[in-house]
Order: sequence, then structure tokens, then C-alpha cells
Amino acid sequence: MKILAFQASPRKKGNTNRILDEMIKGAEDNGHEVIKYYLQDLDIKPCSGCEICAKGKDCRYEDDGAEIINQLADGAGVILASPIYFGQMTAQAKTIVDRFYSIFNNPDKKFNGKAAMIFTHAYPDKDIYQDYIKLTETQPFLNNTELEYIETLEVAGVKFIGDADNAEEDLKKAYEIGQKF
Repeated sequence: MKILAFQASPRKKGNTNRILDEMIKGAEDNGHEVIKYYLQDLDIKPCSGCEICAKGKDCRYEDDGAEIINQLADGAGVILASPIYFGQMTAQAKTIVDRFYSIFNNPDKKFNGKAAMIFTHAYPDKDIYQDYIKLTETQPFLNNTELEYIETLEVAGVKFIGDADNAEEDLKKAYEIGQKF
């Protein structure tokens, strides 16, 4: 299976990236091809709600998001990795997630793969973002895609670059989730 790994942190070598690399390693060790995208570096326009996709046509934008969407419609799996900034995923993550609409809304396209998410944040307690994480699992993944949802890994208390290196249990869990693809 091809898996698209979306690194949605603007910090290329930060904690989110470190945890994502472990999940990628688990998936690759299980025989899957993983393509990692640094969303910060891509040209992905936000969904405009034009509804052209509802007519069975490709998204009107010919950008990096279209390449990603076409791979998802061809059956690629997804790993979405984002820090939580101000209580939600980054703008980079939200922009590509909103473009999933062009598959969901298109009668000629569908998702067919597996999905997992990683959320990192500086707050030391995991309970603070549970409602947001459950909502994000539900919408868009469980309600609006045919993707088989595996699991979300929340890594708390990682504020400074390098903190994830000390999160041994979370790194192990990331690898294990990657193995489930």
C-alpha cells in the first residue's frame, strides 16, 4: 500500500516530525511505500466550495493538493501529523484536510486505504484536547471517508525541539501504529 504522510508542522525537524518518522518506519518495515510531504513547502490552495467536484470533475485547482488528492482517490493511505496550535491542528493540516472534500463530494471518486493521526502539543496533560481529537477523528475520517481508521497518537508535553526524543513510550507506540498499515 502507498501511504501519504503529511507533516503539518512548520518545524521540519521538530517533535511532530520525530514522532511521524517512527510511524513511517513501522509502516515501511511492514512493506509499505511511504511518501512524506512537508505541507509547509507545498502549494495547496484552500477549498473554495465551488462544487465542481460534485459534477464528477477534478478539483479546479492544479496545485500540489491536486497531486495528493489524486493519490488518495487511487487508494493511498494517510498519516496526518500535526502539532496542536491554539487548540487545533495547524493551518497547513487543515488546508489539505479541507481538500478531501473533492473526493467525498465526487460521485466518481472514493477513499480506499487506512488512516492514522498524530497530534503533538506542549501541554503536559493529555485530557485537555480529547474532545478536539475525537471530533477530528470523526470529522472527516470516520464520517466522510471510506478510509479504515487505525488510531490517533497524542503526544503531550513536547514543547521544545528534541523533547520527543525522551518520549520513549510514544515513539514505540508510533512505530506500532505504523505496523498496523
